[in-house]
Amino acid sequence: MTHFKPLWLGLCCALGLNLAQAQAPEAVQAFLPPAAVVQQALLASPALQAALSQKSAQMHRAQMTASGNAEFTVRMNQQSRRVQQPQDRFAETSLSLERPLRWWGKGQLDADLAEKSREVARIAYADALHEASRGLMQHWFSLRKAQVDRDSAAASLGLAQALVRQAQARLKQGDISQLDADLAQAELQRCQAALQAAQSQHAAVQITLTRLYPGLPLELLPPDWQGLPDLPPMAALQQTFLENHHELKLWRAEAARMRVLAERIDKDKWPDPTLGVYTQRERQGTEQLVGLSLSMPLAGQARQSHALAALAESQNAQDKVRQLQAQLGTDFEARWTQLQHHKMAAQHLQTAARLQGQAADKSLKAYAVGEHTMTELLQNRRLANEQRRESERQHWEVVERQALLTLDLHQIWDFDD
Repeated sequence: MTHFKPLWLGLCCALGLNLAQAQAPEAVQAFLPPAAVVQQALLASPALQAALSQKSAQMHRAQMTASGNAEFTVRMNQQSRRVQQPQDRFAETSLSLERPLRWWGKGQLDADLAEKSREVARIAYADALHEASRGLMQHWFSLRKAQVDRDSAAASLGLAQALVRQAQARLKQGDISQLDADLAQAELQRCQAALQAAQSQHAAVQITLTRLYPGLPLELLPPDWQGLPDLPPMAALQQTFLENHHELKLWRAEAARMRVLAERIDKDKWPDPTLGVYTQRERQGTEQLVGLSLSMPLAGQARQSHALAALAESQNAQDKVRQLQAQLGTDFEARWTQLQHHKMAAQHLQTAARLQGQAADKSLKAYAVGEHTMTELLQNRRLANEQRRESERQHWEVVERQALLTLDLHQIWDFDD
């Protein structure tokens, strides 16, 4: 029985990992607009329309490569022949039809090169769609953070207004000095200015989302910070990230295309022949000629240099793939690690906000019995509100980072197909 323990442990770990991977996208999606609405907004955007046009252009160029650039050439000559003995003049005509031939396996290489070009075009469009998704997501979370700042400023203004009313009432009763009343009024003015600034920033982000993505719903249900599960271990996700990363896939496809292109250019060291048929009518039609023609360029040093340059460019593309893969792997590890630290920071800020809120409530009671000054009360309230704002912003920062990672893993908003 002991022999089966490692197997059972492995199965349990695998099931746990799969369960975590299945739960994470659904939990992240709860903080985002519906995927169908997002896809519709992205596909209607000018950026994606431009990317689609670029893809179409690349597809047509690929077809041109597969077809080849060889064309038929029609040549006609009209001449006059003059004979001295006996003296006479003849009208003569010649007509020829010529076309270069793709020999030495160049036709198959052109077909392979065209298919590689089509693959590059498809991946480039998918990359544009993915980057547009990232841009929308970042704008979405910018709005959420701006909303936190606006709501926090509005809450501070409400407290400041209540404090001014309380201070005016106590001033009339002689319980506080004019200085305390002035401090309360100054705090009210500061909170009004902060609210105006927060509303301005919120309006700017909201206008950006509305103009760039018409029809995108901007409202969101109250967030459930406890509903966001932890990500699986970094090593389990890094390989998936690299396999699905569009830029890396694009460079791999481009490197493969460059390899085929280098082979194709190397074949050009053997020039293509031009085959033709011709007919001639001489001496006013008394003589008729029909024949074949064959011509071939004599290759020079330029073809060899061109082939070597293409080979070097192909190697350069392969080196860039390896460099980008190492860089992306490092970046993913850093992002995963930063997310864990941000989650811990969010927990600490949530505790700090709760404790600071309790301290502000106690400070208000202490001020009511004369144990705290107006300055101490305002400072404690300001700190409590700042802690609440920072705590909520930090939670949104965690959600944004995890959502972007989940998007890059193609677990949400996967519109490639």
